[in-house]
Amino acid sequence: MKKILVPCDFSEAAKHAFKFAVEIAASNDGEVIVANMIEPPVLYGDGMPCQPHTYMDLDFDVAKSIKEAKKDFDNLKQSIAINYPRLTFLVETGPVKEMILQIIEQQKVDLVVMGTSGASGFKEIFIGSNTEKIVRAAPVPVFTVHGATRIYMVRNIIFPTTMDLNESDLTDKIKSLQNFFQAKLHILHINYPGTLITDQNLKNSLENYALVHDFTNYTLHVRTDISIQDGIVKFASKFENSIIAMATNGKKGIFHLLMGSTAEDVVNHVHQPVWTYRVHQH
Repeated sequence: MKKILVPCDFSEAAKHAFKFAVEIAASNDGEVIVANMIEPPVLYGDGMPCQPHTYMDLDFDVAKSIKEAKKDFDNLKQSIAINYPRLTFLVETGPVKEMILQIIEQQKVDLVVMGTSGASGFKEIFIGSNTEKIVRAAPVPVFTVHGATRIYMVRNIIFPTTMDLNESDLTDKIKSLQNFFQAKLHILHINYPGTLITDQNLKNSLENYALVHDFTNYTLHVRTDISIQDGIVKFASKFENSIIAMATNGKKGIFHLLMGSTAEDVVNHVHQPVWTYRVHQH
């Protein structure tokens, strides 16, 4: 977690993310890149011949927006991180998701920290927040932060797992995260009602999973619920001073619409910070 990207719209949620990112970076002698994305508004035509259905608003003043963003960043730095030297501010013009992914690649970012206020209803299903899109698409871990978060506050890490024995890349990152926060790990598997696998058999499999991946300072939990998301949310609600760390598989298109993403759902429905990492399907 040496080079951290904070996509920032200067909202309260983004300010919390920035503060948390600076604290993480300061613990690692790391760098924080704050990026503001200016996405010029799109106007919609009436579909008449020779008229495009969509076109850019030519009256939108990009230069003015860039100037305002730089002023907002100066105020943010003065109020939160005036003494932290390793800060970079970028202003990019274009679609938010694409610009963030481009910065991750160009700047060799190894962690994204984003603020979120969650989403619900039509927006959650059909549009999704920019945070959800980055959780799904980012090639590096993403921390989503809902409110004020400090390193010393994190004493428990809830790790939902499907018990895949071939996910050493993920589990290595989980162990590094645990070491950074000096936290207790709570390994969780959600069972479905009506399955033929008993909780005891799953507990035995979970014990084997923990041994194979050489975890330390952990507890094991099997819970039954109607959905993985509901099981995680209910379990996490019992733990104070906690974060949730979990994989996402980056589903796209119609498959994502039909099946959803457990990680994105959890980000939208819990109050704890959520750390996610995209894994590839075997």
